[in-house]
Amino acid sequence: MDSTPYALTELTVVLGTPTHLAAPFAEFQQRAGEGANVTEHAWALHEYAALDALMHREGSVKTHTLLETMLSSVLGADVIVLDVDRRWVRAENGHLYTALSICSEDIRARTDVGSLSGPRFLEALNAAAETIASLDGREWIRWSSRGWEDALLPEHVERSASLVRQIADAVVGSASATENTVTDLEIDLAGELVQAIGAGRDAATDEGGPIAQELRALRFADPLRTEWASVTADALYLGALDLSLMRHRIAGENAAGLAFLYLGKQRADLLKQSGEITPRFRREIVAKTFMTSYALERLAPQLSRELFEFMRG
Repeated sequence: MDSTPYALTELTVVLGTPTHLAAPFAEFQQRAGEGANVTEHAWALHEYAALDALMHREGSVKTHTLLETMLSSVLGADVIVLDVDRRWVRAENGHLYTALSICSEDIRARTDVGSLSGPRFLEALNAAAETIASLDGREWIRWSSRGWEDALLPEHVERSASLVRQIADAVVGSASATENTVTDLEIDLAGELVQAIGAGRDAATDEGGPIAQELRALRFADPLRTEWASVTADALYLGALDLSLMRHRIAGENAAGLAFLYLGKQRADLLKQSGEITPRFRREIVAKTFMTSYALERLAPQLSRELFEFMRG
């Protein structure tokens, strides 16, 4: 296991002050400054919609979000953004603004990771942001970056193992309930995996939940990093599926079998070769399915939902 610090970069784009909606913006800032609950305020809802527009994907990853289009034009390469964090940030003037943050590991098809934190790259992004700001009725939209290092810490090993246990417990119950060896004839494995997919989707939209928070804290740190690389590769494969073709080729009663695609080739091959499914392997594939579903929901939520609904019948 590599204990060398792993360099990461976080890109953040902040949506700035409006040029035409001054009244709701000012009221929002005043109420926020007074400590009032502003999550349902008209300006907050406006900004949530603006962020959704930047991240919206029509179906599979063959269609691009506005955020990806912006990054692609600057990087000069076709870009897919695997995941984005949405947050509120407080600027130097004391005002709250909405922001999107992307880790370098969540940007695929890039030619040079280091360029993401380079001054020329940020200058080019901010030049593009000026045009978007004028079209979006804002005084400014601003990009920035920060770098940090993720190294293996002793606590990460236990936390990662605990996370897998929490995921499996959430889907199939505690380990004590599956102490005896079970075979694939004794459980509805496809149904169980569909259940894991549903739970993964739920976690992806519950960013404040304990499982989601722990997964996001550990996914780029050893020892979970290797597993997460596999998870994201499988999510990208699923994200490119043409569901309309699948509906024609697969009978409705067999649709649950698509859940096995979430396992990836290695675990799917092990499953085919195994005459029995040990409790440990059962929980392992449930956790892997959960994480792949989580990643797919963050990558292509519309496709994730349609695929899940098809599998459930």
